[in-house]
Amino acid sequence: MIGAASASDGMQSAFDLLFRSDLKLPEGTVLLTAREKGWRYEYRFAKGGSAGQAIAICVESGPIMLPAGEDVALRVTSDDVIHTLSIPELGVAIDAIPGRLNERVVKPEKAGRLVAHATIEKGSKTTRRTVDLTVLEPAAYKSWVEKASQTASCASE
Repeated sequence: MIGAASASDGMQSAFDLLFRSDLKLPEGTVLLTAREKGWRYEYRFAKGGSAGQAIAICVESGPIMLPAGEDVALRVTSDDVIHTLSIPELGVAIDAIPGRLNERVVKPEKAGRLVAHATIEKGSKTTRRTVDLTVLEPAAYKSWVEKASQTASCASE
């Protein structure tokens, strides 16, 4: 599943998709917001399993955390300039563009540490950085979710 949303193609604007309080990100989604100073990650899932209350966890730094063996939608946007996030091991290259929301669905097969590459285009200057990505076994990911949801919550819904 590959998609992009913008006001020009008749879909909801990225602003609406990101900031409307009545619009919820689906479970199994990680919203990655690029900024020149670093990336912000927002994870969406149900607390206590699929029948539980939906919650979000926000993380300002550290690795992107993903579960092994599960589909995860990576939704990417930018707060400032154009960024590109590539994760070679997962076959992902996705642009983070202000006012636009791009999505790629990934399914990391095995646990481990991956390195993503973030490129910032600002005028004629290109800056490259690395972004750590950690893929956890399902039980370890569930434990991380439980721990992170107690300390780094954006807001319960």
